[in-house]
Amino acid sequence: MCTPVVMMAGRRRSSGGKLPVCRMTSSSTPNGTKGTTYYEDDFFMFLSCGARDGLPKSRVRVDFSKEKYGRKVEPSTEPNIARSWEDHKRNNPRLFNGSKFRMQSVDMLEKDGEGNNLVTFRIGLTDYRDFMGTNMSRDAGYLMQKGRQSCGDPHAYLSQPVGVGSMIITSDDQVVMMRRSSWVSEGPGQLDRPGGHAEPKEVAKRCGSDEFTNDAVLDELFESVICEIRDEINIPESFLSEPRLLGVNGNHKSGGRPSVEFIVRYASSVHLKPNIILLR
Repeated sequence: MCTPVVMMAGRRRSSGGKLPVCRMTSSSTPNGTKGTTYYEDDFFMFLSCGARDGLPKSRVRVDFSKEKYGRKVEPSTEPNIARSWEDHKRNNPRLFNGSKFRMQSVDMLEKDGEGNNLVTFRIGLTDYRDFMGTNMSRDAGYLMQKGRQSCGDPHAYLSQPVGVGSMIITSDDQVVMMRRSSWVSEGPGQLDRPGGHAEPKEVAKRCGSDEFTNDAVLDELFESVICEIRDEINIPESFLSEPRLLGVNGNHKSGGRPSVEFIVRYASSVHLKPNIILLR
C-alpha cells in the first residue's frame, strides 16, 4: 500500500522552466531493504509546457500507431529480455505482464488556429516485460548507445512505457505526495506524487476493439491520472479539477522512462485517507 504525505506548495524554487522535483535521499524501505534512491539530477525534461497552471486537453494531440511507434528490436539482446523476465518473476511473484503505451516522442511544434502551441504525443504500444528487460536491465546503456548510433534516438530500442503523475494542490495550497510500496521495482519505499500508467485495456473497452483512435488514447492519458488519484488517495472525482498538462519528464535511472505530469486542484481535504503526514 501507499502512504499519503502532504507537503507545502511553493517552498522550493525551480529554474530554467523545470518542474519542481522532490529531492529524495532516504534509500531504506519500510521493511528495511534497500532500494533505488532518486535525486533531482536523476530526472530530465522531455518537454515543459511553460505554463504554471498547465495546458488543457484541448491543446494536446495524440498520434497513435502500433506500427510506427513501437520499440525497435536489437536481435543480440532479445533473448536477455525473456531470461530477465523469468528471473524477476521468480524473485517477485506479484509481477505480471501487461500492455502499456509507449512514447516515441513529444513536441510543441504545431499551433492551433489562434496561434497557441499544441503538444503532440507520438504513441505506440509496449508491455511491462519489455520495460523490465530493456529500460531496467543491465543492457540499457548498450541499447541507448546502439539507438544513438543506428537511429539517432537513444530510446529507439527501449520500451519507454508512458507513466502519468499528478501534482495535487489542495485548497489550502499543500501538495499531496505518496510513499511507494516496498516491493515495486522503481523507488521502493520512497516519496512520490500519485500516479501510475495510462492503460491500453481501458482504451480497448472504449473503442470496442484493438483499433485505437487518437482521441481515445488522449482521453485515457488525461482520465487515467484522475483514476489513479481516486484509487490511491480516496478522493472522489467530483472534488478534482480537470487535469492540466505540465510537461513530460524522464528518469535516467530507468533508461529515460517518460512520465506525463499533470496539475490537479483539489477542493477539500476531508476525503484523504487517514494515514497522512503533514510536512511544513
